[in-house]
Amino acid sequence: MTTDTRQAMALLFDRTAKTYDALGVDFFRVFARELLDRVELVPGERVLDVGCGRGAVLFPAAERVGADGSVLGIDLSAEMIERTARDIRERGTNASVSLMDAQEPRLPDAGFDVLLASFVVFFLPDPVAALRSWQRLVEPGGRMGVTTFGADDPRWAGVREVFKPFVPAELAWTLAIRAGLFASVEGFGQAVESAGFTGVTSEERVYPVKFADPRHWIDWSWSQGQRMFWELVPEDRLDAVRQAVLAELEPLREPDGSVVLAQTVRYTLAHRG
Repeated sequence: MTTDTRQAMALLFDRTAKTYDALGVDFFRVFARELLDRVELVPGERVLDVGCGRGAVLFPAAERVGADGSVLGIDLSAEMIERTARDIRERGTNASVSLMDAQEPRLPDAGFDVLLASFVVFFLPDPVAALRSWQRLVEPGGRMGVTTFGADDPRWAGVREVFKPFVPAELAWTLAIRAGLFASVEGFGQAVESAGFTGVTSEERVYPVKFADPRHWIDWSWSQGQRMFWELVPEDRLDAVRQAVLAELEPLREPDGSVVLAQTVRYTLAHRG
C-alpha cells in the first residue's frame, strides 16, 4: 500500500465517521466486547487501542480499567479522532485519542499493559513490521489482543462479485484481506510470533449479523469500509450496481424480510515475553 493509498484510506474513514457503527447493526461493538472478555482487562491497566475509530473498543475498555487506569486510542482518520474526542468529553471518561499512524505509532517503549487492535492490521502496508512496532509498546509480560476477519460467508459471494470489475489493480489487495498472511489461523499466528510475541492463541467464531432488509445492508455498507467499493463505481453506474446487489440479496431474505450475514471473526491473543 502506497503513502497515497494510505492517505486515501484515512479520507475514506473520514467520510464514514458520522454514521460509523451507528445504523442499528450489531457489529463492531459486539466483537469488541468479546475481545475485551478474552483479554481480561483489570482495573488500573494502561491500554492502547490501535485504530480506535468511533470507540467500539475504547469506551468499554475505559469502563473496565476504571478511574485508576487509562485508555489511549489512535487512528489515522482525523474525523474519527475529532468525533471520538467529542464523545469522550461528553461522557467524561478516562480515555484520550490521538491522530497517529498505526503502522508505527510514535509512542514510548513499554508504555502500556495491554494493546488492542480491532480489524486494523490487515489495512496496514506491512502488517508484520506493524506487529513488531506494537510489541515494543507493551510492557514485558503485557498482552495484545487483535481481531481480524475470517472466511467470507459463501452465500454473499455474488455481492462481492458485483463490485469486482470496478476495483483497479492498485487496490486488488482490498479483495484479498482474508488471503496471504490472514488466510489461516496458523499463518497469522506465525506472523505474530515472528514479531516477537509469545503464547499466541487464536480462535474463530461465526456471528449472525442481521440487517432489516437488503436496503438496510446497502445503507450500512456506505457507513464503514465497504464504502470504498461503492465509491469506485462510476456515478452513472451506481444505480445499476445497487440493483445488482439487491438482486443478489433478495434470495437470501429470511421469512421476516431480513438478511443475515454469517460473519467469521478471529480473536488472536499474545504476550510480550
